[in-house]
Amino acid sequence: ALDGWAGKHVFEFDKFHIDRADFGILILPAGKSGHLELGYMIGCGKPGFILLDKPDRWDVMYQFATGIFFDEAEMIEELKSL
Repeated sequence: ALDGWAGKHVFEFDKFHIDRADFGILILPAGKSGHLELGYMIGCGKPGFILLDKPDRWDVMYQFATGIFFDEAEMIEELKSL
């Protein structure tokens, strides 16, 4: 499926827009693709943020993110300064 026309087309479409973006936001819950997309953006040197409910247990790898938020309004205020 990934080697077919549709899979490659969707990938290139998504990657084009990820590359155009100034920053990324992962809103949880999110799937594997969302996590990979945010990781790609951070790896490209772009700011990456995570919005989630306060977890019972932390995923330590979220420390790669530029910022972690539990409140949407607080996140929006922070993003205005970018």
